[in-house]
Amino acid sequence: MPSHLEIINARKAFRTPEGGRLIALDGISLRLATAEFVTLLGPSGCGKTTLLRTISGFETLDDGDVVIDGIAMTQTPAHRRPVNTVFQRYALFDHMNVARNVGYALEIAGRDKREIRTRVGEMLELVGLTGMEKRSISQLSGGQQQRVALARALAGKPKLLLLDEPLSALDKNLRQKMQHELKTIQRELGIGFVFVTHDQEEALTMSDRIAVLAHGQIQQVEPPSVLYQRPANLFTADFLGESNLLRATLDGSQARLSDGQTFDAPRAAGEATLLLRPESLGFAVPEGPKLSFTGRIRETYYSGKDHQIELETLAFGTIRAVIRANGTVPEIGREVTLHASATGLHLIDEVAP
Repeated sequence: MPSHLEIINARKAFRTPEGGRLIALDGISLRLATAEFVTLLGPSGCGKTTLLRTISGFETLDDGDVVIDGIAMTQTPAHRRPVNTVFQRYALFDHMNVARNVGYALEIAGRDKREIRTRVGEMLELVGLTGMEKRSISQLSGGQQQRVALARALAGKPKLLLLDEPLSALDKNLRQKMQHELKTIQRELGIGFVFVTHDQEEALTMSDRIAVLAHGQIQQVEPPSVLYQRPANLFTADFLGESNLLRATLDGSQARLSDGQTFDAPRAAGEATLLLRPESLGFAVPEGPKLSFTGRIRETYYSGKDHQIELETLAFGTIRAVIRANGTVPEIGREVTLHASATGLHLIDEVAP
């Protein structure tokens, strides 16, 4: 698949007030296909916003390159790049109505008034704000302001849209609604989206692929299901979702846990870490090979759709499990056994501390 965006060995460092250097990007390379939705996910300070700003041209790389549709952008200023950005703070003009906000960049570019009016109408229809052209920004809800910012960013027909945590200020229900709407709009337009967030659930819901960043480097880039089920390292496994990380010893054909349980693992001898997601555990005994964990229920949490259980075991400490809410959960303090099918286990070639 041809690359719509290619980031090549991007490096960027900043001077600190103390006179040191803070490395924000440490040799990042990433490709984005046409009409692909890629999310940059990671903790605060990992480099995701800096990477977004180097794509837009708001930051200059110390080394490396940004290529869009085969054209190097390093020497191209921000206002000449075929991209646009939706920011966490929408930066709307309070003294302009909705229509003027959406069409502002077209006005600055000297476009014909009829063309501007047509394009503004198209964009407002796309984001569900038809009929609100004359509303002032102060009359809009947070979700409506987000839609105006999106319509404004799309009005100039960018080849690539960059979104820097644009949903973080919205309440949970509206945020979930906007997640689905953004994905629908992206598919309708058929352009690439690069989305920055620290919200794991948001990234899993919206993305074609997720790039997990830490310490200015990409840890792994995969579709959401692959990233969640088969993380490449301990950071990704621990950062993305809840996880039980258990040390395992390998002998070339099997892996052995500290309590003596074994499962098939045809790999080199040494030590590794077993990733056991909470939802892979249950009270029902699966057919075939399995792992079992016995202990006392220390705590339970009800979330509406499931019960989260903390099981205190002698061999492994606390094991976390997620049980569907339609099941019966024993009371706190009761001894129970949880089971996991051995077919769904994932080993990571690093040792958990």
